[in-house]
Amino acid sequence: MRGNIKAFTLIEVVIIIGLLCTALLLLAKVFPLGFEAKHKAEDYSIMGVLVQKILEEIKKEGYRGLQKKYPEVSPGYGRKEGIFDEHPRFSWQVEWWQTEIPNLRKVKVRVYGKTEKEGTPSEIKVITYLANRE
Repeated sequence: MRGNIKAFTLIEVVIIIGLLCTALLLLAKVFPLGFEAKHKAEDYSIMGVLVQKILEEIKKEGYRGLQKKYPEVSPGYGRKEGIFDEHPRFSWQVEWWQTEIPNLRKVKVRVYGKTEKEGTPSEIKVITYLANRE
């Protein structure tokens, strides 16, 4: 009768527990990567909105307002940078150049953030053109 009893031996139980623990540890290592990806995605979303905000202000001010708000550093070139009050982790930079075409300026808007890990820059750059319509 003893030969027909089916049961787990102690070695089988230890092996199964070891495999389950290994699987759980591997799964636990994935969570920080997911959180890091989530934070990066949030940062890029915020930076996209901030770039759009600066571009809308530049469009609103127009061709002449560009030179007033972002002063000329050298002839035909202006630049200014700063930090967002509402998002102090992010900085901005606006540069503009007078193109070879009269009454047309090239504008570059850059928004960048301070990342937790060194060597992983996070920035968004947008280049557009602004014409003098007067």
